[in-house]
Amino acid sequence: MADSHNYMSLKDTSLIIQAAPLPLTFEGNPNEFLAAMVQRMRVVSPNGANFIFIGDVAPTTNVGPWLKGGTQWYVWDNGSNSYVPLDVSASITIPYWIGNSTPTGNNPPVWLQTTNNSTDVNPNGFGTPLSWYFWNGTGWQPFNSAPNSGPTSSRPAAPINYQQYFDTDINVLIHWERAQWRTVAGSPGDLKYCTANTAASCLQQNPGWAIFSDSLTNLRGRALSQATQDAGANPVYSQSPPTGVTARAVGDTWGESDKLQLQATSAVTSPPMVAYFLLIKL
Repeated sequence: MADSHNYMSLKDTSLIIQAAPLPLTFEGNPNEFLAAMVQRMRVVSPNGANFIFIGDVAPTTNVGPWLKGGTQWYVWDNGSNSYVPLDVSASITIPYWIGNSTPTGNNPPVWLQTTNNSTDVNPNGFGTPLSWYFWNGTGWQPFNSAPNSGPTSSRPAAPINYQQYFDTDINVLIHWERAQWRTVAGSPGDLKYCTANTAASCLQQNPGWAIFSDSLTNLRGRALSQATQDAGANPVYSQSPPTGVTARAVGDTWGESDKLQLQATSAVTSPPMVAYFLLIKL
């Protein structure tokens, strides 16, 4: 009875103890009696027996499946006489095809095309991702994901580089680039006119753009013309303008004294001018 508490802490299992009867002629002391009983006993189970070792240190012998840290499964490898991570690849369904070549099947119906195929030497050498495809029943159809959208106030608070967002307040697709929101359309240095009544409205509708003359004070209020050559003394790119038209390099300014004129014989009258805000993509 002194060990009853220890017995009560044990868990029930499906294991069964079987014992063969002692011969009627048995004679011996208590220790011999115990030994004879043990020799005639065995532990059996109708369902078999599986044991799991749980701990953080790898066992040095095969003690059955090993659960490490409560989440990582290992099994005994007879080749290396050590525990190795459990391989469950045969029981996992691939979520999508990946590689450069067209998939040999259509299940799963999603394919990520990359610049390379994997090889036995380099199983993860897929290269750079190119495009997503979806099997539409007859062939692989490329598709693109739709960006999140909403008002200006709902733009992502912590965007990552090149994350896109369609701003429904200004009806413009923008992305996060060089630490600020910018329109996806346009390249740095592009120019365009804005017809809004205020500069603030123009800039609100065109994230990532600036008023062209903000930092170029000598160009404020000027009309733009087409340059015929690069800036500098020895331009690489140069064109010869038609007769009567002066060649102009990028950034040249003129017209302070002679103004805009037409040929004296021309029947075309000088058109009136109208001013709009000129923006430059940063």
